[in-house]
Amino acid sequence: MWMIEDDELHILINKAFKAEMWPSACKGHKALDPLTETETKKKMLLERFQQENPGFDFSGADINGMVPDPQKFMGGVKYT
Repeated sequence: MWMIEDDELHILINKAFKAEMWPSACKGHKALDPLTETETKKKMLLERFQQENPGFDFSGADINGMVPDPQKFMGGVKYT
């Protein structure tokens, strides 16, 4: 989806698969640096935990150490 607002083009890109990590938004663009990629994976993993466990509050949770792939960790993403 796209729109022009305040003389700027805004493009909304949706992912086909939940928790999929994109190295960049568009093919040929600069990839994320390792620190930003790790922080993005942490956010995606916490979002996944929150969706799968709505009775728990993960807002103050922190992930330290090596961050697993949010799409495949602990049995993978449920698409129901």
